[in-house]
Amino acid sequence: MRKSYKGIDISLYQGKPDFAAVRQSGVDFVMLKASQGRTAEYDAPFSDPEFEYNIAAVSRLFHEGLYAGAYHYLCARTVAEAKAEADYFIALVGKHRYRVRLWAAVDVEDGGFLPQDKELLSKIVAVFCDKVKQAGLRPMVYANTWWLDNRFTPPEGVPVWEANWSAALFPDRARMWQYSASGEVGGISGAVDMNIAFDIIGDANGDGKVDMKDVSAVVRHAAGWKVSLDEIQADLDGDGYVTLKDAAKLIRLISGR
Repeated sequence: MRKSYKGIDISLYQGKPDFAAVRQSGVDFVMLKASQGRTAEYDAPFSDPEFEYNIAAVSRLFHEGLYAGAYHYLCARTVAEAKAEADYFIALVGKHRYRVRLWAAVDVEDGGFLPQDKELLSKIVAVFCDKVKQAGLRPMVYANTWWLDNRFTPPEGVPVWEANWSAALFPDRARMWQYSASGEVGGISGAVDMNIAFDIIGDANGDGKVDMKDVSAVVRHAAGWKVSLDEIQADLDGDGYVTLKDAAKLIRLISGR
């Protein structure tokens, strides 16, 4: 049985949240805006002014069960610009590799800069995600249902974070669902985007699921076998190492204890 997690996504517009209160309100994870491609006034990538504060504050609550991911707001008009935006995002988020335990997502929704051509936009998104993956981060694609159906095709093998505020059920193709833009949580003034995701931590073998195959991978790794492993996902106790303690914690997580 998959374990569900409650999440929010935020940017500078939420100011400096009280993340202890956010966690106490039942939030399990936060997707933080890290950067953006450009604006009409500034034609170069730039960082969200609250990202450094937010990622440090969230990661201090890791042992309280609060996890962090990051996202970049895509504004690339060409493949070259997609590469430049990805490089900027990777340099910014890469400094916090062991704090960003979830996904490094690309937000695909800008109607002003992104090209209308579906094939070109699909390539732009694929190039961005490929660079993120090559950098050792976990790519994800954010878009609403209409964009996913009409504007581009997500790269194969990259999980989808789908925004649909009117759907009654979790979208079939999504790994994460943004189901509301008008949520309320402790520690944040005003409305906030709400999300649900499954199995966000413990996916040691990178197959998109958290199950006994992950336990096997962790045990083998701890025993010295050469096993392909996502060490950030496998390090459930956050001590910087993958050991049998993580395998035990993963078993308890899978069994619901």
